Amino acid sequence: MSGSHPLYRSHPDGWGELGGKRPVLLLLLDGAGSAGEVQQIVGDHLLGQCDHRPLARFDLDLLTQYADRRPMLDFEDGHFTRPPAPELVLYAMTDAAGETFLALIGPEPMLLWERAVAAMTELIVGLDVRLTVNLTGLPMRVPHTRPAQVFTHSAEPELVLQPWEAFSGSLSVIATFGAYLETVLEEKGHRTLGIDVCVPYYLGKSEHMASALAALEVIQATCGLNLAPGELEERALVNRAEIDAQVTATENGPAVVSILESNYDEFRTLVGDLPSADELAAEFERFLAEQDRRRDTGDGDTPEG
Repeated sequence: MSGSHPLYRSHPDGWGELGGKRPVLLLLLDGAGSAGEVQQIVGDHLLGQCDHRPLARFDLDLLTQYADRRPMLDFEDGHFTRPPAPELVLYAMTDAAGETFLALIGPEPMLLWERAVAAMTELIVGLDVRLTVNLTGLPMRVPHTRPAQVFTHSAEPELVLQPWEAFSGSLSVIATFGAYLETVLEEKGHRTLGIDVCVPYYLGKSEHMASALAALEVIQATCGLNLAPGELEERALVNRAEIDAQVTATENGPAVVSILESNYDEFRTLVGDLPSADELAAEFERFLAEQDRRRDTGDGDTPEG
């Protein structure tokens, strides 16, 4: 597992410490489905707050469609320079309480999806990952002046901890790499959880710290991790003031936000209050404990490789 692979280079030093830990894996992939830069914000926060070491570094030269994601150059003092190139890295991390988890951080692959999915599945099996969590930022008609809405989805009903009663029917969507990997893993019998945070559509790709903070809190609650959100809470307050000022200075900005607030409040009345972080954590711990009991006693399905 720690040898060479066509799509990634392993860092063998960190592999031996993971035996028997059965960690959670977080997918924090920047690209499609990254409204508000939520994955990048959460990834940068974890790299700054958690001890970490690389396990595998993917070859983005093979996985990037340069016509759609051209490299950036800086121009200063009369010439071009290259900023640090983006990287797609699988990290082993340690939270504030000493719990080990994994995080795949960086740009989503644009090419060779089937090979990349096969490589990630091999890593997930080899590292005995107990749960893969995919974070997505969705541009939605919600106001930045209300608490960020976060929903979960999974093939296992027990993992869907927020109400979806207000939604019905089905629809087809263009896949992100994270969602595609999530689906393939589900088909092979691995546990997955999708976390979808609703980002105000008018922010586009601008940073929205409140959405990233809301996602981080749900990750903490559902995965039993201590991810030190205090620093992100402070940044969210500053970011909120900046957005307020930008909206106020925009023609019709306050009126649009007022309409979105009314729609948001009506929706919340329809679906009721969402579970608290403590309620999410308690319910998720009960579910994982039952799944571990079934696994240990041979009373459940074994995931495919």
